[in-house]
Amino acid sequence: MAEPTGKKRKGTALLAVMDENCSSCAGSPLCEVHCPVDGCINLLYEELPQGGLKPYRVWVDNDKCIGCQMCYSDDLTKIHQHKESGEIYYEYAGRFYDSSKKPLDPDKVPKKFQLQLIGTESEDRLDKKICPWDAIKMYEFDEGLEVAQYFYDAEKIKTVNGVYVVDSEEKARLEEKQKEIYGG
Repeated sequence: MAEPTGKKRKGTALLAVMDENCSSCAGSPLCEVHCPVDGCINLLYEELPQGGLKPYRVWVDNDKCIGCQMCYSDDLTKIHQHKESGEIYYEYAGRFYDSSKKPLDPDKVPKKFQLQLIGTESEDRLDKKICPWDAIKMYEFDEGLEVAQYFYDAEKIKTVNGVYVVDSEEKARLEEKQKEIYGG
């Protein structure tokens, strides 16, 4: 897999992580179709003990994810107006943006009672979550890197006949590791 290059990645401060709810959409992941970055969202197969491959889940190449949320699409963008200043704020997937649609630091976001909802827009995004299994979560980048290690390790994914594969030992290790975060 790609070695970290040390250069700053492009995009937002967010990272998509696919969790254990991912069913790979029976080998045709919807999220992969919506991703604008080639090779970012990848179908991962598991090697079966009796031989052969079976779709397992998808994994995100953390070096390629730009945090655009096109694979996620939580809701319509909400348009708020500040009750006192009249300033416009956009809210999408729990994050706030200023009137020029630049992300706001959490300490710059007005309190809910200071805002009034004045409309919504879709900007060509679906008005529902793309993933039918709610397996995609958006995290701040550093936290996303930490969480992703419970669901896929790019170093242990191999390529077999042009597809990404995890062996049964690695699948078992990941599922055991997931018990750490779920207390199982």
